[in-house]
Amino acid sequence: MPKPDYSKFESSRVNLVEPSPIRVMVSKIAQKSRETRVISFAAGDPDPDVIPRELYGELAKSVFEERKSVIYSPTEGLPELREEIASFMRGYEGVDARSEDIIVTLGGSQALDLIGKLMFDPGDIVIVENPSYVNTLLVWKQYGVKLIGVSMDDEGMKTSELEAVLKKLKAEKKTPKLIYTIPTGQNPTGLTMSMDRRKHLLEIASQYDLLIVEDTAYNHLVYEPVNVKPIKSLDREDRVIYVGSFSKVLGTGLRIGWLHLPSELVEVFKAAKGPSDMCAPVPSQLLVYKILKQGLFKEIRDRAVRTYKEKRDLMLQAIEKYLPGIKHTHPIAGMFVFLWLPPNISGWKLAEELLEKRGVAAIPGAPFFTDESGLNTLRLNFSMAPKDLIEEGVKAIAELLA
Repeated sequence: MPKPDYSKFESSRVNLVEPSPIRVMVSKIAQKSRETRVISFAAGDPDPDVIPRELYGELAKSVFEERKSVIYSPTEGLPELREEIASFMRGYEGVDARSEDIIVTLGGSQALDLIGKLMFDPGDIVIVENPSYVNTLLVWKQYGVKLIGVSMDDEGMKTSELEAVLKKLKAEKKTPKLIYTIPTGQNPTGLTMSMDRRKHLLEIASQYDLLIVEDTAYNHLVYEPVNVKPIKSLDREDRVIYVGSFSKVLGTGLRIGWLHLPSELVEVFKAAKGPSDMCAPVPSQLLVYKILKQGLFKEIRDRAVRTYKEKRDLMLQAIEKYLPGIKHTHPIAGMFVFLWLPPNISGWKLAEELLEKRGVAAIPGAPFFTDESGLNTLRLNFSMAPKDLIEEGVKAIAELLA
């Protein structure tokens, strides 16, 4: 008997699945690094040498001394961790959070997938920043949504343009489901939304009766004095779904994120999450709990901020030196600098040739856009590369462009 035609057994949703360009590039980097040294500006990870792994090892011993470390936790997470996260949000974010409104997730990624699963029907309209985090775009596309991008400038999403988009949709008798934003250290641009824009965004959501999904992955990697607060801390109508993550400070491999939800949504999110994962990894939950409970987060964060600020400055200095005239962002938070290449240069082609010819890895910016406006862009990560290789990597980009 011949092998089956597997396409007959696939759902129609398979046609909506696209590979993540980040994961594709990471695979290519892994292959290339087996052959030669690679300077990576590609990933969005914290530097493993900045994370206090020795401390984690000491804490892990006490974690596994607890019987509950190797059995399921409640679907919504360990009660003690949820209480610490609520306290963390109140103390660090100024959000009046309650533990009963928190669900611990497998990083921010699962939180965003749950939102797509429970809130979107095929054909729904979702407003996002343009560009926006590619994996959010990809996972929500799998639920059949139509993504509409709103441009950004140095103050973040252009809320005046957002208003124009919503007026146009209203005239067409169309209503978006929600607005998605990464207001601090945005991925991929590194831009941070101003306080005035945050307030305006909330006003618009109230006027048009919309929800906001606030992705706070980079809230605790801020390098300059800046007067911004989470949008959720300004929310008086329970319009903001808060997506939190410890990945960018404590380590992406821990896979601990969370949702802070309006009370009315908590039970249905718990019910949807349970059959898919039962719970987030309990050892990771206990490790993060101990870090928060023992007051260790600030020290870990401050060390990361000092290191990444230095790396950011080295990258910006190298760009000014070797790529004068190239438009780029000047991030005050996050992990990324975004480049606009000359109009005739393909970000995809440049990234591929950089890796093959120069051993430098970067991510093309095009997949982060909802339209064709980013074909000549490139995202550079500054958190992972060794300090002494950042200038060399940027110089290689300039030489290849030349």
